[in-house]
Amino acid sequence: MILGRMLEVFVLGVRNLLRNKLRSFLTMLGMIFGVASVIAMLSVGAGARHEILSRIQELGVRNVILNSVKPPEQIKPETTETQWKNKYGLTFEDADYIEAVLPTVERMLRVNKIRQRLWYGSKRLEASVLGVEPEYLEMFGLKAGRGRVFNELDARKKAKVCVIRRGLVRQLETVEDPLGMWLDIGDFPFQVIGILEDEAFRSHTRKALNIDAAAQEVYIPYSTSMRTLGTTTFIERSGSQEFTEVDLDQIVVTTRHQDEVLRTSQMLHAALGRLHDDVDYEVVVPLELLQQSEQTQKVFNLVMILIASISLLVGGIGIANIMLATITERTKEIGIRRALGARRRDIVIQFLTETTAIAAIGGLFGCLFGVLGILGIVQLTNWTAMIAPEYVLISLVISCSVGILFGIFPARRAAYMDPITALRYE
Repeated sequence: MILGRMLEVFVLGVRNLLRNKLRSFLTMLGMIFGVASVIAMLSVGAGARHEILSRIQELGVRNVILNSVKPPEQIKPETTETQWKNKYGLTFEDADYIEAVLPTVERMLRVNKIRQRLWYGSKRLEASVLGVEPEYLEMFGLKAGRGRVFNELDARKKAKVCVIRRGLVRQLETVEDPLGMWLDIGDFPFQVIGILEDEAFRSHTRKALNIDAAAQEVYIPYSTSMRTLGTTTFIERSGSQEFTEVDLDQIVVTTRHQDEVLRTSQMLHAALGRLHDDVDYEVVVPLELLQQSEQTQKVFNLVMILIASISLLVGGIGIANIMLATITERTKEIGIRRALGARRRDIVIQFLTETTAIAAIGGLFGCLFGVLGILGIVQLTNWTAMIAPEYVLISLVISCSVGILFGIFPARRAAYMDPITALRYE
């Protein structure tokens, strides 16, 4: 009985809307654009969040990354000599101390980085040569698009093999197959055994791992790097020669459990503070970056929803305005219904049904346009967007809520209209 009455009221409301199709459609436009903008902003925001978090997670939530950093106060000493030596950063003693003292450490990887001139025939390039252990490549998702990466056997043999990036291949301008070719790094020939995928090491990952964006990376086994290249970088400029010595450019510490990461980072800060007179290191905690990014994205999503809700607010004002005009046009009809026994509650329900129908239908079309718009944006811009069912549901709920909220005042105004005055209205 109740269901049948509700259906009757709904049919009556839709019929009233169809009397003025163009006006009803124009009223719905505000809801359509509002809902579409809410879905679009939520989807783009979720896609950006997923992209950022996936990049941070590449660093490993159980890892703490220590980087050598040149102190700002490091300046050339007062000397008439044309050669000078600069030593800073993490040391072998730091690594040994951390490994021996910290009980929460499960694994520790050492990284050595040297800026070297790279020769291929007569072609010369500046490159960052990173001596890393095979686990390092696996940990940070460095996969070979062609060929292979070096393994434990290569490391034990101190093999002169290297893995390069595609950008370096382009800079070499070679027409030969880069796999198997020999590059002269410093005074030693290295054979190229693999070419890395271009997707690895972007944005957060590159910054956290202290990778120089201006130089192409070449990866060789850590044991080979220690045996051949050492820890000293030679730079010659303006007639002077600089020797920069850094034992370890990076130490990657992996904790046994995720809940030990923050405690481990605090112990590392304390240990390095005792071992170093200068702050020539930095401690990067991917877990903290992840938590900060998640918090920022929550605030960002909330702000985007509020901005998109402005469109829904404008649509709601349009609904209220149109319904007030409709009430004026249908004053005599309201009077007749009241004279035939309709209660105030019936009048309120009737007009709320009409406003809710406008909002709901506009919301459905808004969802359709929002989804189609996101698909179009993804195709044209290659952005990452994630359309989740809850975004559509949230948009529809907000749309219907706006219709009800902005329909209450016109509905109550119609319901509390004096029946005698309404019947006399012309």
